[in-house]
Amino acid sequence: MNLYPGIARLYENRLLRTELECEQFDLALEGLAGDTEDVVIHQIFKVFDDDTEQEEVMFSLVHFVESLQMEMYLTQLLHSLPEMLEHARNWAIVLNERILNDDNYRKDYADIAALMPPRIKQCLMFLLEEIKEDKPRLFERKVNYILSRLK
Repeated sequence: MNLYPGIARLYENRLLRTELECEQFDLALEGLAGDTEDVVIHQIFKVFDDDTEQEEVMFSLVHFVESLQMEMYLTQLLHSLPEMLEHARNWAIVLNERILNDDNYRKDYADIAALMPPRIKQCLMFLLEEIKEDKPRLFERKVNYILSRLK
């Protein structure tokens, strides 16, 4: 896998098994601050991993991607979704639930998702159905809004 150097450092330390890995992860993330090239943003979603041992440290990556320009973040998340479902399904759920809970993000997410290729739409629909099934009271209406835009 040919990764941007800062992303490679995050990826190497993504399991956060030791204090050193946590420190290296934080330093690598700080080094990416302000770097908003599409290739960097697309690759950063490869870092999310459900096997990470320090979820609170990984949440710094959640905050980093959420700090990006909204359209760039939402577009790159959608493009990364098929791969994320393989190794970072729980993080994909976290990111999508946070989007669902924000009116502006949810609306733009639906608009951007409607323009995605069928494979990405299918992954998103599958994930959103899972979220809705798991927490219907919180997410049914919000998920249905996005699903209605994807048909």
